[in-house]
Amino acid sequence: MPLNKVVLPALGEGMTDATIIRWLVEEGDAVSVDQPLAEIATDKVDSEVYSPYDGILKKIIALPGEVPKVGDIIAYIQVGAETAASAVPHMVTPEVTPPPITTVKATETVAKNPSSAAKQASPFITPFVRSAIQRFQIEEEDLIRFTGKQAGDIIDKEDLEKYIEDQLPFAEKKKHRPAPISASPTTIAAEPVFPINGQTTGSHEDVEKVPLPRIRKKIAEHMLISSKTIPHVTSFIEVDVTTMAEWREKHKDEFQRKYNTKLTLTHLFVEAIVAALKAYPQVNVSIDGDTLVIRKNFHIGMATVLPDGNLIVPVIKHADKLNLSGIAQAVNDLSERARNYSLKPHEATGSTFSFTNIGVFGSLSGTPLINVPEAAILGIGAVTKKPWAVRTNEGYAMGLRDIVMLSLAYDHRIIDGSLGGLFLKYLKDYLEAFDASRPL
Repeated sequence: MPLNKVVLPALGEGMTDATIIRWLVEEGDAVSVDQPLAEIATDKVDSEVYSPYDGILKKIIALPGEVPKVGDIIAYIQVGAETAASAVPHMVTPEVTPPPITTVKATETVAKNPSSAAKQASPFITPFVRSAIQRFQIEEEDLIRFTGKQAGDIIDKEDLEKYIEDQLPFAEKKKHRPAPISASPTTIAAEPVFPINGQTTGSHEDVEKVPLPRIRKKIAEHMLISSKTIPHVTSFIEVDVTTMAEWREKHKDEFQRKYNTKLTLTHLFVEAIVAALKAYPQVNVSIDGDTLVIRKNFHIGMATVLPDGNLIVPVIKHADKLNLSGIAQAVNDLSERARNYSLKPHEATGSTFSFTNIGVFGSLSGTPLINVPEAAILGIGAVTKKPWAVRTNEGYAMGLRDIVMLSLAYDHRIIDGSLGGLFLKYLKDYLEAFDASRPL
């Protein structure tokens, strides 16, 4: 009976590799099509690899903690095997010689196989958990002791959540413990975390060096690519959103009852962004070498901060085909699942234009970095009350209005200042012309 390869699939645009967290089945187990085989962690979300065949899992190639690339073989399944074969011990199952590459991989695996796990002093901690404990300054030893897990076990997100629920108050106290008093007044000189040109500054300041979590490394790489390869230009415009804000305040409760989801200003901004992109499709583009790629779909990415402080960009697919309630439901659902770390990989890839709501932290404005390979990104500042000149039948009068600053960062290779300005002006006119009598 033939051995079929199980390869690491591409679960979203831009995915190049993933960390194997754990295998959900063992060698010799019967598996069926679409059965989860393994949990994996990408640079954005955790997910699962599913079986493409019915058969017997004959050989696991990629072990927990290893980082195979997309397309790499991670296991072999014997197709056509009887389900009952899973009850037969693996050692007496007739072996089918795998391809030569498998022999090499299998040899490598023997050295790393769980038989050597006894040499490890602690259980395997998934990349997500390791990132979280570094971010929240949780002691790794405390977490291991709390779970009671030993070498060869896996500490995953569920273990971390239980620890936080039961132990966080004590962990918070530990953060504020006074530092131990040194017996000597001499301060130990430490190298700065980011030495310039490889040299230390000679400072005697105490520092702590913390390795960057995997997801933060990926974010850093992405931001460096954006800043190094794209000539950014940022244009700003102030917008009076008083009418829109009042309409939302008036109808939010009815909207909640009718559609069973919250209505926020963000949903109305997304609606305006789609309208502006339709009016100026030259902004909904990307560049590929010497080729301009005009994106026909309107997939809106929204920068979202995770509980561990990292960032992800869930994508509202085909936002142009959604009405306001559809936009609200999509935004709220994606945001909630992003913060619960339950997004699927394809839900955080494929955006054609992105926005970041920097106003949620009180910032009036900012200069966001473009989400490669897109051509522009919109920053939405905080909505604040400001004295504002309002046009009336008698001329202009001063009034207190709800004002927001919008900032558009764009790729100057393909978007000139005139196009960037026209796009922002369209957004301003669209938002300020909001219909106060608009029905839900």
